Amino acid sequence: MARRSGWLALTIVLFAAGAAGAPRHHPARPPLNPANQKLLAMKPADRAALLAKAVGHWCIGTEAFAMGVTKTGRGAGNAYWSLRCADGSAWAVQIDPLADVTAVNCATFNAMAGGKECFKRF
Repeated sequence: MARRSGWLALTIVLFAAGAAGAPRHHPARPPLNPANQKLLAMKPADRAALLAKAVGHWCIGTEAFAMGVTKTGRGAGNAYWSLRCADGSAWAVQIDPLADVTAVNCATFNAMAGGKECFKRF
C-alpha cells in the first residue's frame, strides 16, 4: 500500500490558483470531496498522470476510472478511482476530503472492499 500526503493537495491548490480571478459559484451544498471535483474536471490523460503519482514514480497512468464517492458513514467523502498503469498493473486510489491519497493494488482492494471492485461504479 502506498500513501502520498500533500502532493495532490498541493497540485489542486496550484490548479485552483490559476482560476483565482474567475467568478465564484457558491453552490447550496459544497461537494463532499473538492479534490475529486477537480479530478473530474481534468482531461483524461492529465487525470491518469496525476493519479499515477499516488502509486509511485514507476507508474505511467494510462486509464483512470471514477468508481464513486462514499456518501455516509466513517468514510464519507472518500473518493475512489481505478488506475491502470502502462505495465498492466491496476490500482485503487482513495482520495479523502483533505486530498490525502492511499493506493492499493486492485487484487487487494477487490478482496477487502466489501463488494466494491476496481473499474466498477458503486
